[in-house]
Amino acid sequence: MAGCGQGGGAEAGKSPGGGDTSSREESRTPSAPPTSQPPSTPPATPPAPSSPPTNSLPPQGERLVSATATGGIDGRFRSVLVNGDGTYTTLDRKKAPKKGRMGKAELAELRDALADSGFARLPRVSMADPPVRDGITTAVIYQGREVATDGMKKIPELDRVIAALPGLN
Repeated sequence: MAGCGQGGGAEAGKSPGGGDTSSREESRTPSAPPTSQPPSTPPATPPAPSSPPTNSLPPQGERLVSATATGGIDGRFRSVLVNGDGTYTTLDRKKAPKKGRMGKAELAELRDALADSGFARLPRVSMADPPVRDGITTAVIYQGREVATDGMKKIPELDRVIAALPGLN
């Protein structure tokens, strides 16, 4: 009777040759599919897509445009930060920061220049090749996009924006 039935002569879990069969049996036993429970909280609603930038006046204190001019024989480093309400700050490595407010006509000209520039379509970088020694590079940031020029290739739309910025030249 040894070896003829279940549980007879051989120990349970051992084959007649002495090897362990329990791991083989476990691997042959189908496992239950994982249970899928719904989350206890509903998934968060994705944020609404942001609207495209507009040319409307930003709220007071919010940045409208900024620009920095660097280089030249004089080692220029001058920036202007213009807010939507026309207030601005100029920064110059050789001078103390200066605050001011653009007049209504000046602010209107700057806003018109920005709106008419097609800023999103302007070349990101417009520099002479090879670079101009002691040239002045101007970088303008508007609606999250930066455009840089050394002024060698005339871009009238950008030139108008730069000319309308207070305290940069």
